[in-house]
Formats: sequence, structure tokens, C-alpha cells
Amino acid sequence: MTRHQLHQTYRGFVLDPFQQEAVAKIDENMSVLVAAPTGVGKTLVADYVIEKIYKSGGRVIYTAPIKALSNQKFKEFKAHVGEEAVGILTGDVVINPDAPILIMTTEIFRNMLQEDVERVKDVRYVIFDEIHYIDDPQRGSVWEESLIFMPGFMRFLGLSATIPNVDQLAGWIESVQGRPVAVIKHYERVVPLKHSLFERSLGFTTIGKIKRKYSSFLALPRHLQRTSDTVSPTTHLDLIERIKDGYLPCLFFTFSRRKCEASALELGDNFNFLDEEQAQEVQAVITEVAQRYPSIESERWPALRRLLLRGIAYHHAGMLPVLKDIVEELFTKRLIQVLYCTETFAVGLNFPCRTVCFDSSTKWDGVSFRPLTNREYFQMAGRAGRRGIDTVGYVFTIADLSYFDPTQFPSMNENEIEPLQSQFSLTYNSVVNLIRNYDQETIYRILGQNFATYQAFAERDAIQIQMEMVLEELARYGPPVFDSLLRKKQDLEIRLAAERHGKGKRRLKSQLRSLEKRFDRLEQEFCTGKDPRTCRKELRIFRRLLRRFERLLERERGLDPRDRYIQEFHDKQALLSALGYLEGDRLTAAGELAGRIHGHELLVVEMFMEGLFHSYSPAELNALCVSIGYEPRKNEVRLKHRIDMGPVQKIYHFLTKMEERFLGYSTVQFNDHVAALAYRWTQGESFGDILQDSPIDEGDLVFSFRRGIDLLRQVRNAVLEDDPILSGKLKECIAKMDRDEVSIWL
Repeated sequence: MTRHQLHQTYRGFVLDPFQQEAVAKIDENMSVLVAAPTGVGKTLVADYVIEKIYKSGGRVIYTAPIKALSNQKFKEFKAHVGEEAVGILTGDVVINPDAPILIMTTEIFRNMLQEDVERVKDVRYVIFDEIHYIDDPQRGSVWEESLIFMPGFMRFLGLSATIPNVDQLAGWIESVQGRPVAVIKHYERVVPLKHSLFERSLGFTTIGKIKRKYSSFLALPRHLQRTSDTVSPTTHLDLIERIKDGYLPCLFFTFSRRKCEASALELGDNFNFLDEEQAQEVQAVITEVAQRYPSIESERWPALRRLLLRGIAYHHAGMLPVLKDIVEELFTKRLIQVLYCTETFAVGLNFPCRTVCFDSSTKWDGVSFRPLTNREYFQMAGRAGRRGIDTVGYVFTIADLSYFDPTQFPSMNENEIEPLQSQFSLTYNSVVNLIRNYDQETIYRILGQNFATYQAFAERDAIQIQMEMVLEELARYGPPVFDSLLRKKQDLEIRLAAERHGKGKRRLKSQLRSLEKRFDRLEQEFCTGKDPRTCRKELRIFRRLLRRFERLLERERGLDPRDRYIQEFHDKQALLSALGYLEGDRLTAAGELAGRIHGHELLVVEMFMEGLFHSYSPAELNALCVSIGYEPRKNEVRLKHRIDMGPVQKIYHFLTKMEERFLGYSTVQFNDHVAALAYRWTQGESFGDILQDSPIDEGDLVFSFRRGIDLLRQVRNAVLEDDPILSGKLKECIAKMDRDEVSIWL
């Protein structure tokens, strides 16, 4: 069998040309970046890599941006190649960590590269699923650091949604890794999408028709507007009524957990999509999934179960894992016809359907309501259309004229998806590990290797070309001195804005006046011998060119972020020295510990150095760890407790002042809103009992406890060899927290 024939099919699937090209490059031992729409089969390429490396006796790592996707992939690969061959590392879950196929979050892989590269010395390929997360504001740096610090013997497969600057991303990776990256682009969807807006009176329609109807309403006299039914609300029930015959199953994206549930319950009062036989299948699935878990302690469950027996469900991060698992299983088996969900359902998890609906074109981003970006829209819309089942995938967005704003809609044009933008930032952990592993010259070089700097230089090159073109036009107006004159003018203006002394200000103002006179003379010389009308016309062009060059010059000046990162590095280095984590360029014991903690490093290390991990009881310690970095929801009630938080609060206020002094801002977070519940859970109370007093959703409570487990495991790993007594205590803390409903059941 020839190589060409070998790549025609894989696992019984006929490979598309882009898949064939990708696996051929992998066979050549190249790093590969695949950019393609949702649902076209990118993950089949990842499966090929994993199977190829595993069968040849090598090791391969699969990384994902979220734990839910890591957990799903762990189950998939375990079923395909066997339990012993697959392991998972997500911080709060560790199973078979030395397996040849390792599933992990991208953070864990980055941490290994910084702390213990020996653990990955025999890894041949790393898969970065959803690599477009590189521009996630909170976590994008993780991908950049992973790609920067990858050893030269490793290759990677990056899987991305369609992005316009994939070549730029590949160019940056080539520049830091020093080897070529094959870019595979695929734009066609296997099942094309059909996009429409929906308004109750117009049905499936366009933005233009809705604008015209809304304009006709606004043209009515004010007293008639109040009595007109033109802007009657359009609801999710109106849309489901229109699509119930021929368009189901559907994912109905709703950007509020409460509305998600309320809409499902409202639909359940009006519709039943299952016959008796299907309802029995639903009950069988519920029984089968529930057996994998210890119990279902949830007030949601009775009402959700009734909905499931009608082919209706909801799914969001505030639910217990067992409930999400049941919903996902039923949706996979096509026993749910309408699923109301938040956008987290669209990240990585492969749940295609015939139709995707949006109840709004705007979302709350933590600060304000804003329109969906095109990338967000297509991340969700791309779930519409099932390969081999549907010829078209339908996407419907409700346009409610009662609060209509034509500017609040994405373009719905896949050619207008926003480019990736670097979100690189330096954590304390990164600073500590840079100091531990590299000399200053190498650190400066690494700080200039991030994607932000690469993008800035690319933009600067484009700006410099524009500047050269403007200078060529300015050459008609006199000697070629405008570049230096304008740079000098801008430099003087910057210095004047920063100058605090009167004498210095007067000197700079005098120099600026001299420059302005120089420009006046150039204008006069240019006008010599010309009639006034021609002169005025030419001077308008001349001044416009000067203003354009100045704007370009201003943009060029702000396009070298290396100085910003070097300054941030030195500021944090100075703070770490003041705290006693560094002595010169050497790490102290506190610094070594900070290098092993990822997130809230300062608070954890200071607590450890003050002996709090030793002095608090396991229940108190769990309550503390749940509180570190906890972010209460808006108006969340703080539960009272009797734990002495005084020593921690003292550390918190001290660190806040130190950060403000050295950085001008503070990153320390400590909120003990659910500390009482963590204490009671560690003491052995049932989940149902503590849930009665919980101010947050059951899923959020589980998440906060698992964050605590992750933190405890990090500290335990850091002290494992040096402090066996504390290590044993932390093991007890984890065991008491990681039980029953809080455990991850894989």
C-alpha cells in the first residue's frame, strides 16, 4: 500500500483533502497548524497523531483549554486504546500520570516545561486543541509560554477555528522554535450554514427588513406608538413553534443561567417532543449514568428529570457534573430535541445538531452588555448541521423589536471573523522560573519572543512602509528633512508633557516654537513664485500629509512592547526581592516554592512561610484554600464562620500594600464567602445539607471545592520530599474534600 493510498481513509472515514495534507505533514515529522471551521473533522487529525505515536512506542500529549474537554477526551481515548494507555492531569485530577498518552490542560503542560522538563523528555508530539484560545485575556499567556519553551525535539499539532491571521501565528511560532510549521487551511463547511433573524410578525427574515419595520414604527406619532402592536415581544416560544416541524434537534444559546432554566421550564409546560418508547430510553440512560455517581443531591433534579422525559433540557456551569453528564449523554443519543445552554457548551465539546438558535445577539462580559463577536457567534453557530445527516445547518437569532438596536448584531459573515491578538502577561511564577533557569541576557531575549511583540513588529513594518510613502509625497515640498523634524517635534512634546519644572518647560516650549518657525519657513519657500490660489491648495495637502505622518509616527512609537515586559519583569523582580524570595539572582526557599505554585503565588507562599499550613486543622485549611482566589458573584451573601482568618487577613493586607507600592496595582484575592461550607464538607456533612445554605449554584460550589483541591495538591507536590508530615496532612485534606458529589467520575 502506497503512502498516498494510506491517507485516503482512516478509521473507516474517507479523509478530506485538508485532512490528507495534515497527516502527510505529520508523517514527515513536521509541526502542523490546522485552521478549519467547527465540525469538519479537525479532531480526526489529532486521533491520527495519537494512534501513530502510540503504536510506534512513543509518548504524546493532548492539551485542551478547559477541564471538561480534557475529561471528555480522556474518556474517548480510553475507550479507543484501553485504560492502561491513557492518563489525565488537570491539577485536581491525576490518573495514570506516566501513561504514553497523556491528556492535560494546557496550564499543566506549561508548568512541566518550566519546572520539570525531564518528565516530558520522551514526548514526541503535543496537540494543542482550540489553540485560538491564545488570545483569551485570562489564560492566553499559557499557550505562548508553552510554544516558546517547547524543546527542539518536540513537534506540535495545533487545532484552531477559522482565523484570518493563522499565517501570522505560524510565522511567530516558526520564529521562536526555529523550524518550519505547515499551515493547513480549510474554509468550506461539510454542512453549509443558513443564517436568518427571526421576528414574530416577519418570521425568518433579514436585518434590512427588520430595520424597515422598526423605522416605520418610529415614524408613528408618539401616542400611536404606545398603542401599536408592531413591537410586541418575540420570545423563544415563538421561535420553537416555527421550527418544531423539520428543524429539530436544536441548541438554544441563552447568555444567562437563570433564563436558560426558565426557558426550558416554560417550554416544558407547552411541548412534549417524545413518544412513550423514547421516554423509556431516556429513563434507561438516566439510570445508567446515575449509577456512575454516588447520588444526585440537587434541588434541580426533579424538575430537570420531568423535562428530560419530554425531550427538553438545559445545560450550564452552575449544574452538578452528574446532571451535565446525563444531559450530554441524552443529547448525544438524540433524545433531547431542544437544549437551552450557555456558550460554554460550544467550547470543544462535539455535540452537533440540525439548528442553532440565539435568544439574543448580545452578552454580558462582566462589565457591560456587548454584541457577540463574529468568532463567538461562529463558535456556537458552527454546531448546526450534522455531517451525513443534514444538507444544511440552520442558525436563527431572535430580533426582538421591543428592544431592537441594529448595531448589536454580529455580521454573520465568516470572512469577517476577528484576528487573534496576543494577551501575553507575566505571572510571578513565570518571573521566578525565568530567574531560576536563565541568565539576564536570555531572559531579555525570551521577553521579546512573545506573540505580542511579533505582532507589534509586523504592524510597525507596515506603518514604516506607509511612512515612506508619505515622505515621498512630502519630498515635493522641500529638502528631505521632514522625518527628522517631525520625530524631533514629537519627542519634544512627549518631554514637555512629562516635565515638572518651570525652567525645563520654558526651554522645551522655546525649542518647539523654533521648530514651528522652521515649518513656517518651508511653507513660505514652497509658495515663492506661486499664485495664492495654487499655494493655498498645495498647503492644505502639505499640512494634511504632515498630520498623517505624525499620526503614523505616534503609532510607531507605541509598537515595541519589549520595554513594557522588561519593565514589568523588573518591577516584579524588585517586589520578590523585597519579600525575600530572591537574593540577587538566586532563589530563596520562598522563591523555590513560588516557582511551584501556579496562581495566587504570593498569598500561598506567605501563608506557608508563616506556618499556617502547619497550624490550621484540615477542615480549617480546606476552608482557607477555597477562599484563596475565590471571586464572589454579584450580591453574593458571605456565610459566617468561626474560623480565625486574622493571620491570613494580615498577610492579605500586607501583600496588597506591597503590590501597590511596587506595581501600582494589586492582584491578591481572598474571599471567604463559602469557607463555612468547605469546613462543614470536610467535617463529613452531606452535600444536600450544605447545599441548603449555599449562596451559589451547586456546580459553582463543586468548582470552588475542586479549585481548593488543585491548590492543596500543588502545595503537597512542592513539599513532598522536604516535609513528609505536612505532605501527609495535605493528603488528608484532599481526601476529605475530594469525595462523593465533589469527585470527578471518569
